[in-house]
Amino acid sequence: MNSMIIWMGALTISLCATILSAASGAALLHLTVTALVTLAIAIVAVQSDRQIGGPAVRSVRAATTARYTALGWIWAGIAIFVTYSFILRSWPEWWQVSIGLLAVGALSLILAQVFDRDAKAEREDESLLKLSRLLNVLQIVGMLAAAVGLVLDRKFTFGASTIRPDWAANNILFFGAIAIACIGVHALAADTRLENSGKA
Repeated sequence: MNSMIIWMGALTISLCATILSAASGAALLHLTVTALVTLAIAIVAVQSDRQIGGPAVRSVRAATTARYTALGWIWAGIAIFVTYSFILRSWPEWWQVSIGLLAVGALSLILAQVFDRDAKAEREDESLLKLSRLLNVLQIVGMLAAAVGLVLDRKFTFGASTIRPDWAANNILFFGAIAIACIGVHALAADTRLENSGKA
């Protein structure tokens, strides 16, 4: 219960900071806030993973990774929804992107619940763990490709321009993709180490 309160509190604070900085129209401030929020999500995810131990450790790790990945997706979806439906109103495609982000976030939460159930039963479902690993790899590749694509298409620039109607969304999508990729890479490396230690 306490972890859920902390989780919801962190989501609320990060959303408020992101949305208010977009409302100010200060592109550099929004870029900085967005970068800090996503960096914080990634750091907390990695620290939480490093504290995991005990029985069914792979199920617990998979649940933790899915939960923090969901946080990244949901944060991005809600931030874009509120920013473009109530504040900027300059980008007509916001609702499709927001729905997509929230849908993937919801699926990640469902996956986290499945692994939580396995962890409580001290069970590790190899088939499900392999599927989770594959999805994680695909997500890492997809997020890195998305981030690179935003830069190559000049939709995201470190110059923090507000010329494009979707400037705030591009900040959110770029840094959100980097954070989710970092969470995934750490989880993949930790799982690989655990597998190798088990074979030794």
